[in-house]
Amino acid sequence: MGFTMACEIVAGLVLGWLVDRWTGTDKVFLIIGTIMGILVGMTSFIRTAMRANKATSERMGKPPPGQGPVS
Repeated sequence: MGFTMACEIVAGLVLGWLVDRWTGTDKVFLIIGTIMGILVGMTSFIRTAMRANKATSERMGKPPPGQGPVS
């Protein structure tokens, strides 16, 4: 999960850098690309962690947090 998140951040950074070179701007798209990479990386990380938590809960026979019976 960590490697995937790091790759998404680096991809955003590189794409931002390339757009800056293409348009002739100074680090504007680099910053935007990095922020977008962080957002995409965090979203992916959270989704993967939630899927892993759900799979572990199902294997142990317990409902995932927030999906149990209401008392």
